Amino acid sequence: MSRLVLSLVFISSATFARFCVHDQKGSCLGHDIWGWCFHNKTSGRFDCDDDGFCASQEQLKNKKSSGCFMRANSSVCCCNEADGCNLGFIQVAPKYAFGQQCTNSIEFPGEDTRQFRPCDDPYCYSILSSDEDGGPTTVIRGCHSRKLVLHNMFKAEDAEFKNNTKWKETEQLASLPVCSDVLRHEPSINGTRRLCVDFSYDQQDEDGEVIKMKSRFCCCDGAARCNDNLLWGTDGVTLQEMEETIKQRRVAVSAAIQFSPFILIASLIGFLYF
Repeated sequence: MSRLVLSLVFISSATFARFCVHDQKGSCLGHDIWGWCFHNKTSGRFDCDDDGFCASQEQLKNKKSSGCFMRANSSVCCCNEADGCNLGFIQVAPKYAFGQQCTNSIEFPGEDTRQFRPCDDPYCYSILSSDEDGGPTTVIRGCHSRKLVLHNMFKAEDAEFKNNTKWKETEQLASLPVCSDVLRHEPSINGTRRLCVDFSYDQQDEDGEVIKMKSRFCCCDGAARCNDNLLWGTDGVTLQEMEETIKQRRVAVSAAIQFSPFILIASLIGFLYF
C-alpha cells in the first residue's frame, strides 16, 4: 500500500457535518462527525465518500486524517480535516490529472482589478453583469466548487448560530445550474470545454430605483485559468434553454432506470421459455 500524507489549509466550519466538493453537484454534506471527503485521481470523482471507501479503512476510523492510497491501479484519497479538503488532492501527484488552476478576481467598472490567490477546482467560472443597455461590466472569476462549498458552509452556520450572512453574497450563483451540467455535452477544443448561460435580473440602485440587468454565468475546465477568456462573445445559451436541457436529461435517465428491470424480467422469461 502506498500512502501520501497531504497538508492543506482550508476554512473549517463551526458545525460538525463536513461539506465536501462533489464533481456532479458542486458541493455535498458528509454523513457524520467523522464524515469523509473523497477524490479518485484516476476517475476524477469528488464526493462525500459516497461508496464508503474512506469510512471502511481501519487505519482512518475515529481520526482526522488526509492521504491517498493505491487501490486496484487507482489513486484514491480521503480527508476530513476541513470543509472542501478534497480540493487539496488536485495538487497531489499526478498534479492536475483532474481539475485546474482558476483565476480568482473581481473587476468593478472604473476600478483596479482585485486579484486574489489563484485556486484549484474541477471547474472555473466567471459571472459577467451589466445593465441591459450594455453599460460597464462587472466580472467575477473564481473556483465554482469551492465557492459552493463556502456558500453552503456559511448558510448552515447562519441557520444554526444566526451569525454569518456571507452566503447571501453567493445566493445567485448557488441558484444557477452547476458547471458539471453546463459542460456535460460540450466538446473539448484544444483541451478545454467552455459554455456560458445568459440570464437577466432586477437590481436596486442606491435610490431604490429598479435597474434591469443582464448577466452571463460561464463555466470551463481543462486549461489553467481558462476563465480568463470567458467573455460576452463566448458561446452561450439562455438559462431557460439550459434548464430545459437538464430537465430532459433527467427524464431520460429516470426512464432508463425504470425500464431496465422490465428488460431483465423479459430476458429471464425468454430464457426459461426457450
